[in-house]
Amino acid sequence: MQDYYNKAESNLKKFWGFDAFRPGQDVVVKSVFDGNETLVLFPTGGGKSLCYQVPATVFEGMTLVISPLVALMQDQVQALKAKGVSATFINSTIPSYEVEQRLVNARNGMYKLLYCAPERLKTTLWEAELPKLNIDLVAIDEAHCVSEWGHDFRPSYREIRTSLESIADETRWIALTATATPEVQKDIVESLGFEKPNVISRGFSRPNLKWWVVKSEKKKQKLEESVKKGAEKGDGLIYGGTRKNCEHLAERFSRLGIKTEAYHAGVEPEKRKAIQQRWITGETPLVAATNAFGMGIDKPDCRYVIHEEMPYSLEAYYQEAGRAGRDGDESFPILLYRGSDYIKADERLDQSYPTLDELNHAYQILCDSFHLAVGSEMQESRSFDVEQIKKRGKLSYGKAMSSMRLLDQFGIIAMQQEVKPAVGIQFTLGSSGLKTFREKCNNDEKAEFTDKLERMFGSMAFHNIIQLDEDYVLDKLGLRRNTLVKALNVLMQNDQILVFEMHKERTLVKVLEARSRKLPFTKKEVESHRNNLFRKLEQMHGYVLTETCREVYLRNYFGDTSAKPCGHCDNCLRSESDKTSVPASEEIEMIYELLKQEQHSVEELCHLSELGKNKVVQAVQYLIKEEKATTNPSKPGFYVLI
Repeated sequence: MQDYYNKAESNLKKFWGFDAFRPGQDVVVKSVFDGNETLVLFPTGGGKSLCYQVPATVFEGMTLVISPLVALMQDQVQALKAKGVSATFINSTIPSYEVEQRLVNARNGMYKLLYCAPERLKTTLWEAELPKLNIDLVAIDEAHCVSEWGHDFRPSYREIRTSLESIADETRWIALTATATPEVQKDIVESLGFEKPNVISRGFSRPNLKWWVVKSEKKKQKLEESVKKGAEKGDGLIYGGTRKNCEHLAERFSRLGIKTEAYHAGVEPEKRKAIQQRWITGETPLVAATNAFGMGIDKPDCRYVIHEEMPYSLEAYYQEAGRAGRDGDESFPILLYRGSDYIKADERLDQSYPTLDELNHAYQILCDSFHLAVGSEMQESRSFDVEQIKKRGKLSYGKAMSSMRLLDQFGIIAMQQEVKPAVGIQFTLGSSGLKTFREKCNNDEKAEFTDKLERMFGSMAFHNIIQLDEDYVLDKLGLRRNTLVKALNVLMQNDQILVFEMHKERTLVKVLEARSRKLPFTKKEVESHRNNLFRKLEQMHGYVLTETCREVYLRNYFGDTSAKPCGHCDNCLRSESDKTSVPASEEIEMIYELLKQEQHSVEELCHLSELGKNKVVQAVQYLIKEEKATTNPSKPGFYVLI
């Protein structure tokens, strides 16, 4: 094991340029080398990926990484290749012949890491290739997707162990997540069949973050005040909800002298990259974004993150707000809240969640739009337009999109949003004809360009249109987009040796199983998922309403019951400043006795004890600090004895 670890430290320096692992990472890596079933609970930005990527470079065989995030797996593979680590991915967005080729390459030992979407494990191709693959480690990223209690449940995750049963006892296992409550952790362990898991947590304490909730009916005014104060500390980020609002906020704060840019799915991909880079370097000090912003973006010195609207879960809030202060310096996650926000969020969730009948209707319309007959299977992913589902199904935009997301989560379809621009080419000549064209071509530059295209797009481009990532093509050819389009137009219209397509960013969808007359799940399953979303929203609301330490509330929610009042969130500072409200020992005893009988909210404790609100809050804070009481995340705003 020590030899493995020494090699891991050497590779950490060689490929990533780091002299040593972060605290916690070293423990995880050693656990993996020891052959322990390992569950990793690290906060956002805690360096989870290195916990399996570095061991992957040490093992003789391959590491299989299960991930539900297609865009993220593509980015990680690209980053690994840039560092000199061999890696690839297979998912529903690449043609079946390319999947087959990559699996053959994997069988031949060409990759150290193979990223795979969970639904791929159920295909006949995967089942045929699995016995031939030398897999030394299975890494399950975003492991909270295993649990029906998680905020991003995916049923296909629950079948991972079954799909890999033939190698389960011969390989190492690691599961990783940034957001897992105790019930989710338990569900992960049971679903993955971990018998004696080594659970390694860096805890959910972020002592440099000053958690703050601003309750006001004048949110615009409070937002402006918060940004002006935040700008004095450094760069920041506003989660603005809708695309339209992000554009409005960018314009508004730029007029006030704080350069701000809007980031959302409607912005062109190249422009989005440029916005990210300007924010990371500090050229743009503030970004107003939808929740699409943040994945894979690392800016250590973000000093404040403001949520103008309340997120739908504490998991989402903790991840997004946690983008502040990754360098360890004082930073401010701020949530703006007005009284009607919870009611609006509850109504929005209710109105956008489909019934089983509506879900089935959306599925049938989707299959019709792809001209997919009952019993037929889709071979490749195709572009998808939500407007078709909306109009033909007579559904609202919100309900149509929710239907697609649910079908994706339940493993009925694979949906990839914001697919990067692509170039599609098919040669209209055969291989020998193309060779003759090059030989007779009087333009050496054109002949060389055609040769590069043939090598890049491969032999299958003589039979079908083959699509490749636009950035990849431009990089390999060393051309700008306009130059490439002009050159391809000449080859298509003048020389007539190929046809081509330029695809903008789009959403791709693939129906994963043969079309059926009815969806394979029950009304109870659909309603159970719906109820869980409402429960998550209620717990998020509880964070807003709590009158005691916000860090305690968050850490209790994620299972850290040892948390004590932080002393620097808005609630702690408010109670500290009110010196006259410090409760006497008999008042603390009175609150203790009331909680001994049953759990209560602050309002109930005020009524039962006839004490003022400040004294009740102080007493509850004292009991939390002394580890005698805690929040009850399953019943927001209530407190129980430990």
